[in-house]
Amino acid sequence: MQAEGIDAVALNIGSADWERQRIADAYDVARAIGTNFKFFISFDFTEMSCDVGDIVARIRVISDNSNQFKINGKVFVSSYAGDYLGNAGWASLKAQTNAYIMPLIWGLEGQFNSWSSLDSWYCWGCAYPQGNNDKTTDDDRYYMNQLGSKYATTVSGWMFTNLPYKTFYLRGDNWLINNRWEQLISMRNELNFVEMLTWNDYSESNYFGTIRSSQPSGTYWADGFPHTAWFDMSEYYIRAFKTGGTPAITKDVIYYWSKPHPAQATASVDGGRRPDGYSWSLDYLWVAVFATSPAQVILKSGGNSQSFNVNSDVSKLRVPSAAGKITVQMVRGGQMIIDRTPDDFTYVTNPVRYNYNVYLGATTASSGGPASTSTTTTSTTTSSTSTTTTSTSTSTTATATTTSVAGFTWTYKGCYDDPTTNRVLYDGVSTSETSNTISKCLTTCVNQGFAFGGVEYGRECYCVTNIRGGAILKSNGECSMPCAGNCESPAYFRVTGRGANNSYL
Repeated sequence: MQAEGIDAVALNIGSADWERQRIADAYDVARAIGTNFKFFISFDFTEMSCDVGDIVARIRVISDNSNQFKINGKVFVSSYAGDYLGNAGWASLKAQTNAYIMPLIWGLEGQFNSWSSLDSWYCWGCAYPQGNNDKTTDDDRYYMNQLGSKYATTVSGWMFTNLPYKTFYLRGDNWLINNRWEQLISMRNELNFVEMLTWNDYSESNYFGTIRSSQPSGTYWADGFPHTAWFDMSEYYIRAFKTGGTPAITKDVIYYWSKPHPAQATASVDGGRRPDGYSWSLDYLWVAVFATSPAQVILKSGGNSQSFNVNSDVSKLRVPSAAGKITVQMVRGGQMIIDRTPDDFTYVTNPVRYNYNVYLGATTASSGGPASTSTTTTSTTTSSTSTTTTSTSTSTTATATTTSVAGFTWTYKGCYDDPTTNRVLYDGVSTSETSNTISKCLTTCVNQGFAFGGVEYGRECYCVTNIRGGAILKSNGECSMPCAGNCESPAYFRVTGRGANNSYL
């Protein structure tokens, strides 16, 4: 990754004890192989409690490590969420660790002046358009006007997920990753940091690496869909961002990507459950050509074929998708120097499952010889939230507790394990907000007519008609994350039911 220009990797961490050892392993390996590569911790406060003492202790463990990323001698610390620490909590953390902090805390629009502890703040969602439009820099400018030089931002290639509790697509069409890099390069004098977003657990499709065997159950859309080529392609833009100049193109490469089926296709297994935003998706084979000199490029998707003349530059091309194989070719001086038809991808019009992820590849012209498929490098640049592990089979009995909310008596059912598949609360609606409390969640469930309500990750509220059969009870001590709207009152992940015979989690 250093060769591509990456300065540091964010190691996302939650509350589980095993994650501490994985953090230590990363630093140990970097030191053992003699690399000067840097890491920093990004605390996932949607999964951790607001315990400043615990965070300080974790930072002190790595603060003097030679592979720790620092800014002006200060330990670099990031986060996903963390609003419930408050400005005072972050200031205390800084005072005790000499940290440089760059958290993502949402909901601070118009309030940044009240958060003087922040050295920087980065916009996770600014990597993507938030509607049916191409990505612009309007949101970047919005935050720059409030934060000035404290603003940091992000880049990504794609975003799709289709889990039982979240299914959505953010518009990655029209060469999002290329255009986003170009935007960042144009703003390079105004930005201190750019973060390449990637989840190495693949529960969303914005990864830059290859696919490994330890994926969370149910993330079928990542199988056979590596995104390494986007990382390789990003080297060109990273160099341009850092230097302000246009790097020389020294080899002919065609990068190509495509969804596996039309946006409007009907899947035979998923039925009618398309992800939110699916209609924004465009049906094309997308290509970015890096050419050392003028050439002809031919793109084919099924029966659709189109020829383009390209110059010695980066060219963004596309051809409408059609059922069948995809092919990319380059001809120069009457010689075919690239001719690539991936044998592990076919665009279909009748998918079994909905998959709005993209198959991605790259092919490079060999100097003076036939085309060859480019090698791949396993690389990741940041991590994100950890998956929920499967609970043990030991059951415990919850202590019965009742409370009155919204005119109903609710009975506490207990703390439940909630794996990424076969979710405990599965047949209703959910909300997420920074002011969430147990009472607010239960009121929402009453207003929408549901019998059970549950709070998870502090900010998430689930309202359902049933609890999944076979759900496993845990000890109450394992459900200690505070509500986002009330740091002083720990909230169990609990389902609550209306009436004397119903209960809540």
